[in-house]
Amino acid sequence: MDLHLSCRMKRHASESRQLNDELKTLIELQQFDSRILALKIRIDTAPSQFSADEASFKEANAALEKAKQNQLSVEKKKKEKETEIEDIKEKIKKLKTRSADIKNNKEYQAHLKEIEKNEKDIKAAEDLILSLMEKLDESQKAVLSENTRINAEKLKLDAAKAELEKEIEQYRVELEGLKKERPGIVSKISKDTYNFYMSILRDKRGLAVVKASNEICCGCNLHIPPQMFVELKTSDEILQCQECRRILYYEHPSPEPAGGAKQQ
Repeated sequence: MDLHLSCRMKRHASESRQLNDELKTLIELQQFDSRILALKIRIDTAPSQFSADEASFKEANAALEKAKQNQLSVEKKKKEKETEIEDIKEKIKKLKTRSADIKNNKEYQAHLKEIEKNEKDIKAAEDLILSLMEKLDESQKAVLSENTRINAEKLKLDAAKAELEKEIEQYRVELEGLKKERPGIVSKISKDTYNFYMSILRDKRGLAVVKASNEICCGCNLHIPPQMFVELKTSDEILQCQECRRILYYEHPSPEPAGGAKQQ
C-alpha cells in the first residue's frame, strides 16, 4: 500500500474507536522527537542566553577604559603644567640674574614687566594645576568605581555561564538518553510506517503527528471537514490533515469516575 498517496493505514478491527498500536507509537515517537529537537535547539542557542550579562560586562569594561583614559589625560595635563612652571621659574631666574647688568631705566622697567608677566603665568599654571588635581581626584574615584562595577559584572557573567553550562550538560545527558531509547520505540512500527512518518517530520520541521481538536488541526490550525473529524473519532484508519498532510489523532476524553461525579 502506498502510504503517501492513500494517507490512510488500516487499524485492527478490535481497536475501533481507540488509538491503534502503531498510532500510539507514532504519538510517542513524535513526543520523543519533539523533545529531542527542543533540546538540540536549547543547546545550540545556549550562548545567546547570557548575551545581556555579556553586554553589561562589555559596557562596564568600556566605561572602565574610558575612566582610565580620562585619568591619564588629566595626569598628562598636570605634568605638562608642572614642567611649564619649572621652565618659567628657570626663565625668571635668568631674568633676575641679568637685572644688575641693565643700566637704562626704560629697559629696566620692561625687564621688570617681563618678570612680572612670567610670575603671573606661574600663578595661572598653579591655579590650573589645582583644578587638574580636583579632576584627577574625581577621575581616580571614577576608576575605582568602574573597577568595582566590572568586578561585579564579571562575577555575574561567570555565575551565569556556570549555571548555563550546568543546564547544557543536563540537556546533553537527557538528549543522549532519548537517543538511546528512540530505536526501541521505532522497532514497534513497520519500516514503511516509520519512513512515512520521517518524510512528514522532515517536511514539516519536526512535527509530523498532531492532535485534532474541535474540528481544527493543531499542526496548521486549519479547519478539518466535519465528516473527516467524525472518522477520526470512529474510524479504524490513520488519517492525514488535508491541508498540511500531518498525521492526525483524536484524543478521546477520559471516562468520568463511577457515578458520574467529577474528580476535584
